[in-house]
Amino acid sequence: MIVKNKNCAGAAGPAIKFGTDGFRGVIAKDFTFAAVETVARAVSDYIYSEKLILKAAVFYDRRFLSDKFAAYMAAVFARYSISVTVSADPVPTPALSYYVKNNPVALGVMITASHNPYEYNGIKIKTTDGTSAPAEVIAKIQKKIDAITTGGFDEEKFMKAHSIKKTGKIERVDITGEYLAGIASALDLRSLKKLRGRYLINPMHGSQAGLFERFVREFDLAVECDEIFSGHNPLFPGFNPEPIAPNLAAMSEVMKKSRGGRKYDAGFCFDGDGDRIGAMTSAGVFVSPQIIFALLLHHLAKNKKRRGAVAKTVSVTALVSKIAEKYSLALHETPIGFKYIAELILDRPKNIMIGGEESGGIGLDSYLPERDGLFLALCLMEVMAFEKKPLDKIIESLFAEYGRYVYDRVDFRFDDAKFREIKEKLDGEKLKEICGLKVIGYNRTDGHKYFLADGSWILFRFSGTEPVLRLYAEAPVRAKKDEKNAEALLKFAKKYFGI
Repeated sequence: MIVKNKNCAGAAGPAIKFGTDGFRGVIAKDFTFAAVETVARAVSDYIYSEKLILKAAVFYDRRFLSDKFAAYMAAVFARYSISVTVSADPVPTPALSYYVKNNPVALGVMITASHNPYEYNGIKIKTTDGTSAPAEVIAKIQKKIDAITTGGFDEEKFMKAHSIKKTGKIERVDITGEYLAGIASALDLRSLKKLRGRYLINPMHGSQAGLFERFVREFDLAVECDEIFSGHNPLFPGFNPEPIAPNLAAMSEVMKKSRGGRKYDAGFCFDGDGDRIGAMTSAGVFVSPQIIFALLLHHLAKNKKRRGAVAKTVSVTALVSKIAEKYSLALHETPIGFKYIAELILDRPKNIMIGGEESGGIGLDSYLPERDGLFLALCLMEVMAFEKKPLDKIIESLFAEYGRYVYDRVDFRFDDAKFREIKEKLDGEKLKEICGLKVIGYNRTDGHKYFLADGSWILFRFSGTEPVLRLYAEAPVRAKKDEKNAEALLKFAKKYFGI
């Protein structure tokens, strides 16, 4: 039931702040039904004020109460005569992006906290371009949220101002088939159908569960697949649903085992809402999104003969730059955040064919200006079909041609005083030497990035929303002793700042 009193969403509730990819909070503390109601009212106000079509989509993932939060948000929209499509079951976030791009709605709302710990839930907003709402849209919605949380919401006045007299319709739809067909339309199915082998899929209890196997079945692929951690368990026991190496030890052990004398050819893992990817070789070795980005770019340029431009965030591996240079591809560098990549993909004159970030967000112009773990896994299989090699051998060939790199990242949280001290030191002092290596370049695209004489780099970047310093480093590996060089750069930074 929707509360009707004038100040039902007043200042007593917790703050609701949308960041670069939505609003997230601890369930029952920050993320509540009252918060969902406030966001729904603000979004409704935005839809009316922008004179958009009075239709919206609300989808949800597998987290605690996601289905209930989605139903509640849909009820608020419907009260204000906005008709709503609600997913019949939990779905990945990119399914919403695909839906809003290809159906007549004003926007889409996803109930998800992505790869955050189990106690979180959240909201992402998607626009009809098929990607996250741009900054200017979020700013308008945030302004309306702030007005509601500080001054309340006069529902009677709102409904009278917009002549709202009837309730919108709420329709539940099974979007999965449409979503999978959209992925298939962007792939080289003829090549994929030639591929054989056995693959391990790890949805990390998230909303991509079962979809790889369904795609294989519905589009007649000849591969075998097994799935682990696919049950609906919103506790995400044993790990956060983020496809990074520390969370994938159990998957690595399964990859190393054979069944009937056959090993897995590769493994793919997805985060909680299915928009990010990680991969593994048959030996259970983690393949980072940095390498995945490089593999896909190399495939597009070498095998598909594509000559579009490339977009990368400032923290992406030098491998991408080397591949772009070899094939004379225009390279655009952005601040960190997939929203910047999406903006470039949508800027058609720039002709971006692929863009990505280091955390697993990679988008291709053939599909959506959006991250999608399942789509990217199938793209990697397309690479394997073209190369006629297992994943580890393709990576070896890539390193043989462009060089091997080691990459590392670490985050440090401080109190406000220490944070200011570090920021002042970094902003006020330009380093000339790091770990005995001469600084040969400096980049301020997003933070402070230093390029060193041996081909290494280190990036110091401050969070814009919390007192956190993020350190990123990459170093070339020319001998066994070089494998710790990225780690050494981070150790230098810790000592330099007295961390």
